[in-house]
Amino acid sequence: MVEIKPVAVLRTPFAEKFGVPRQSGLVMAAEGRVEFLPEFAAPEFVRGLEDFSHVWLVTGFHLNPPWAGAATVRPPRLGGNERVGVFASRSPSRPNGLGLSLVELRGVAAGVLTVGGVDAVDGTPVYDVKPYLPWCEAKPEARSDWAKDAPPTRAAADVVIPVEIERALPAPVAALVRQLLGLDLQPAYQAASSGQTYGMTVAGWNVRWRAAPDGRIEVVEAMPLTG
Repeated sequence: MVEIKPVAVLRTPFAEKFGVPRQSGLVMAAEGRVEFLPEFAAPEFVRGLEDFSHVWLVTGFHLNPPWAGAATVRPPRLGGNERVGVFASRSPSRPNGLGLSLVELRGVAAGVLTVGGVDAVDGTPVYDVKPYLPWCEAKPEARSDWAKDAPPTRAAADVVIPVEIERALPAPVAALVRQLLGLDLQPAYQAASSGQTYGMTVAGWNVRWRAAPDGRIEVVEAMPLTG
């Protein structure tokens, strides 16, 4: 039995699971910080890492309930209804609860990495960091039949933030919200046109939105968190 322990904690704009992109690299405005634990914070641990543009983060799904033993899951890419084997998916519901994220490396300092395109909740444990090697890890000939394309995104004009709300939001938060709402964040079995209002907590703000009658996504409220 191999016992692993975190080497770092990932700080992200996402206070809860709802609203987190389903894969890394989909929302590049989602910036995070890999904060190494004291025993791994010496600069020697990351010496030479600045020579790489991207890194793999091996993480843990710490907010998930313990795995219940299910052999199959329902991926959002299949509409949330069709089942595939857990090892044929990227589902967070898996025996060891480990995640793998490819993120852009934006800064290297003693004890801290700044990364872009994160897809994890704030406080996610990081078990390892590895540089990305495009010459052996990018395989243009690889196939992924039912997940072969990136998820569709809305045009910028189809995400509407009213002027008074956008003025209240810090510019980086407004950019992050726009990129997030370009994706379908609601459960896969729900249509965005259902008219339901959704909310997420992101970057210190409570943001609520709904589908407008013309199919666009409209932010209806943004309130800063207090306390």
